Amino acid sequence: MRPIAAAYIHGHIYTVNKRQPWAEAFIVSASGRFEAVGTSQEILNLAKEQSLPTYDLKNVFVMPGIHDAHTHLLLASMQKLNEIDIGSDSTADTIAENIRKAQCACACASAHVRGDWLIANFYAGDNFPGGKIDRKYLDDAFPDQPLLIRDISCHNVVINSAGLERAGYDTEAKDPLGGKYVRRPDGSLTGELVEAATTQVWSRLPPPPVSYVKEAILYGIQMSQRFGITSVQEASANTVYLHALRELEQEGRLNMDIFPHIVHAPETFAAESQETLHHLIDIASTFRSEHVDSRFVKFWMDGAPIPPHFTHCDLGPDGVPDDNRLLIGFDTLLRAITQHDARGMTCKIHCAGEGSARRALDVLEIVRRSNPTGPRHELAHCNAIHKDDIPRMAKLRITAEMSPAIFHETSLTTNFPLIFQWPFKELMDAGVHVTVGSDWILPPTPDLFPALSAIVERFGPQMGKTAKEVGGETICRMITLSGAEAVGKAMDTGSIEVGKKANFIAVDRDLSRGKFADARVLKTWFEGEVVWGHEEVPT
Repeated sequence: MRPIAAAYIHGHIYTVNKRQPWAEAFIVSASGRFEAVGTSQEILNLAKEQSLPTYDLKNVFVMPGIHDAHTHLLLASMQKLNEIDIGSDSTADTIAENIRKAQCACACASAHVRGDWLIANFYAGDNFPGGKIDRKYLDDAFPDQPLLIRDISCHNVVINSAGLERAGYDTEAKDPLGGKYVRRPDGSLTGELVEAATTQVWSRLPPPPVSYVKEAILYGIQMSQRFGITSVQEASANTVYLHALRELEQEGRLNMDIFPHIVHAPETFAAESQETLHHLIDIASTFRSEHVDSRFVKFWMDGAPIPPHFTHCDLGPDGVPDDNRLLIGFDTLLRAITQHDARGMTCKIHCAGEGSARRALDVLEIVRRSNPTGPRHELAHCNAIHKDDIPRMAKLRITAEMSPAIFHETSLTTNFPLIFQWPFKELMDAGVHVTVGSDWILPPTPDLFPALSAIVERFGPQMGKTAKEVGGETICRMITLSGAEAVGKAMDTGSIEVGKKANFIAVDRDLSRGKFADARVLKTWFEGEVVWGHEEVPT
């Protein structure tokens, strides 16, 4: 349902349009786009001429809707709606009891979306004897029901004995390429599966029905809008996801711009075979619609830079990546990206270490030589980029997507400075395109504001800028127009300009001053319609 045309006046509006950075008022057309932007008096005159209702913004701070450059909308929503939260402080003595308590407290946990499997989140290996979790802590309480628990990185899991049997794991099997079966001293499986070793269990889980996926996506959209997000890059799309988006669009219920990145490899996060995923990429254009742009593909180059496993790929002393720690081989990645690049599809490559980033850039350099005008590609996370590779990112038109946002405000940056460099200053000084993503599924919500506050506090001084400059001139653009540019939609959204979609938010403070801590979104509009906050009748 389209909104009625209306004039919005008396606002403190940061447009993120360098030609007109500030405004007081604007008109939203009945088609949900900005029709005029200017002073309150100018807009009031136009409103009178057109007999438009007016909406008094009461000097509240208004800016364009936020673009989340990296989220797992479906996985995060399923986690909230249907999975068990055990608390990352669970120990050997408490983990089974915490699962039972959470299971009883969450009625949705018995919805059987995944058959009779129980799915829980998140364990921390450091909380268990010797820093290692073991299925023995689960088997007594759950002897017959298969149980899977993600670790805090979401890259690794532990499953109980019933789960190992149900998923068909062979205790004598060798470690898969890019994965590891954690074993006891006697060689038996502990039940902990690292990286590619998790593929088998994810592929054996019953897929959720499309009807449930639709409701989960709607939940994720509503949660995102609560924090001012009006467009997202989905980082792990699969077949059921795309079909759910299509049905939601056809039903007129999709009030979010979504850029689903279809998983090419490895298939772990898609929980689907590579064969069907590659077919999905081949027919991706058939899923494009008003609010869905499916020209995006996702790769995981390496794992997660988080203890205890540290499955990311670093550089060796000679500056050469350790290819044994890569999840995708050089030639495989080159063939795939060359094909997708020729189709005009943007590739997002997960890189958690300097080695994986270098190897990805080696591939992209070859691709760009053969197709100089191809689409902009992305490196996801960018927590560690060797200084020699940063100029290459600018030359190759690579977007540096800085996520998970929550990592900017944790002790990881302090405790592991070589892994978590977050080279904001170096990237921006080199002219690299930078965006920020929540990587929602890791944080409890997609709220970007705490992380943005941490960026100002930690990296502002490095940039030689004040909080106002970092917040207003850099970060507000980074989470709006830069995101639109990254997905090729800068002519359609990302700033408050005539002709663009009327996606905007009202916030309880002036974010252009860099004060993101505890910021609260008062209202979110998508194409001129209020989708978060209490509607008020224009007067």
